Amino acid sequence: MARKKRFWFPGAIFHITARGNRRQNIFLNDTDRLSYLSYLKEVKEVHGFKLHAYCLMSNHVHLIIEINHSPPSSILQQLHTKYSKYFNSKYEYTGHLFQGRYHDEIILNSEYFLTACKYVHKNPERANLKRLLSNHLWTSHSAYINNEPDPLVDTEMLRNYLMVSYEEFMKFQDVEDPATQ
Repeated sequence: MARKKRFWFPGAIFHITARGNRRQNIFLNDTDRLSYLSYLKEVKEVHGFKLHAYCLMSNHVHLIIEINHSPPSSILQQLHTKYSKYFNSKYEYTGHLFQGRYHDEIILNSEYFLTACKYVHKNPERANLKRLLSNHLWTSHSAYINNEPDPLVDTEMLRNYLMVSYEEFMKFQDVEDPATQ
């Protein structure tokens, strides 16, 4: 049976998740996370997409990206190939690091965009991962609370949609994964 063709168009925004194979960790330490972010920055420069939000959990990642001229499959293939080669070489592993294909949900309206961004930023809190919460490098949350330019995160769209400050927005009721609603 053929795989379902992925739909995309320039300007489309996606909530992408990718999980470790057998739900195993894809980041074993901070150096691994920094390497992933470095590869993400490289791939962003090549493909010209906008990154609105991200979260690097221990065994999966969340990315909210706005496509320019490259399909998400090309972006994720390049990013995860680079990272998998790094990880497998460093830890002398073989085989797949990521479990199957990445999951994507297209974001078609501002309400879904806001919900998805909040879900991504609250992910470590919901998982009770205080270490990830204390180091805002592992989510794009810091790009929004620091009010400083971030070369990786494009904050303009989320800020434009907010009717309150980012801090007030994050205090509102917790959200469920928008992909399951």
